[in-house]
Amino acid sequence: MDTTSRCLVCGTASLEGVVSLTPTPPANAIASTPEAARAQERYPLDLVRCAMCGLVQLVDVVPRSVLFADYRYATGAAPALVEHCRALAARVTDRLGLDAGAKVLEIGSNDGTQLSFFAERGMTVLGVDPAVELGTYAQERGVPTLTTHFGVETVEKILSEIGPVDAVLGSNVLAHVNDVNGVLRAIRLLLKPGGRAVIEVAHVLPMVQHGIFEFVYHEHLSYFSLHVLAQAAAANGLAVFDAELIPAQGGSLRCWIGRDDEARPSTAEFDRILRAEVDAGVPDGGFLDGFADRVNRVCTTLNDVLAGLSKVGGRICGYGASARAVTLLSQAGVGGQIAWIVDDNPRKVGKFTPGDGIPIVSSERLTADAADYCVLFAWNFESSIRARSAAFTASGGAFVVPFPELSIR
Repeated sequence: MDTTSRCLVCGTASLEGVVSLTPTPPANAIASTPEAARAQERYPLDLVRCAMCGLVQLVDVVPRSVLFADYRYATGAAPALVEHCRALAARVTDRLGLDAGAKVLEIGSNDGTQLSFFAERGMTVLGVDPAVELGTYAQERGVPTLTTHFGVETVEKILSEIGPVDAVLGSNVLAHVNDVNGVLRAIRLLLKPGGRAVIEVAHVLPMVQHGIFEFVYHEHLSYFSLHVLAQAAAANGLAVFDAELIPAQGGSLRCWIGRDDEARPSTAEFDRILRAEVDAGVPDGGFLDGFADRVNRVCTTLNDVLAGLSKVGGRICGYGASARAVTLLSQAGVGGQIAWIVDDNPRKVGKFTPGDGIPIVSSERLTADAADYCVLFAWNFESSIRARSAAFTASGGAFVVPFPELSIR
């Protein structure tokens, strides 16, 4: 593990402490036995803010080879994510006027789900993702994939294979890289004149405002505001000209980016989001005041509620053996209250959660006969999960929803 003393965007050493969370294992390191899960090495989760550019980031960098060697997060296993990808493909195609034959590259392409919707439209697609097993699966489903990390060093190979591209996509991936500038420079090199990058990142402002700290885990090195992302793009030959607030990940930014040699005015929505960040204290870091207290309040409340439900005989399970669940379980110390966790990803079923060693089971197990309460770790997919779990609630089961405010419903 490496420890950085410099900002991952501007490179200065002016890092200020924000909050120190309980150390956890790599949050997607699903284990084969509960004993192996509990024996996993734990790494620090210390958040800092750069006093110069404002980036919020982790101090400790777990080797990417450790995090992605046996990566089991699969986009196609989450029905709500599949629909998100379908909608994004339609939006990008319409807005950019892409036709059959257009070239689309995705950074962090995972199992190829997103690119498959562009391939269906007759476009040339290429994914780049370091997770070998997922990349192989994507290839098998007809999505060409380079199983490597994306950066300037891969540009020559990509250009030789498909040439300059019309669109570069990256959903919740920029936070994963420790060379943010290298990735942005690579995007600039790949875009043809008039080409666009569409980058989605979790928005640090709602994360802090609502105490949604469970999005903090070792894969996510950086936590972006629009201010920081726009500055980083400008430093690498790009220009963010539009942004949207979308509900993904509990609150995300979708940024539309072009080459900086193709001047175009920023949109009213881009300007509105920047003003909202200024009003909230993002540029000067004031928005972070009280974040540690909100984290503690969330943990204490969840611990008290689950202890109370257990005391009166409530049987408690969970939904979503996600990386976010690992962070929340570790911080709140409630792993012992959860009998098992349902997950829609068959690659996780039969395994055990990192750290706590909680059994991961098929979603068929979610019945009111098996549990009275289900902690909705995948709360950001609540509407989709409820629609598919109507039998559980209809027969008396209830979900414990931890964010943005804990509720039982």
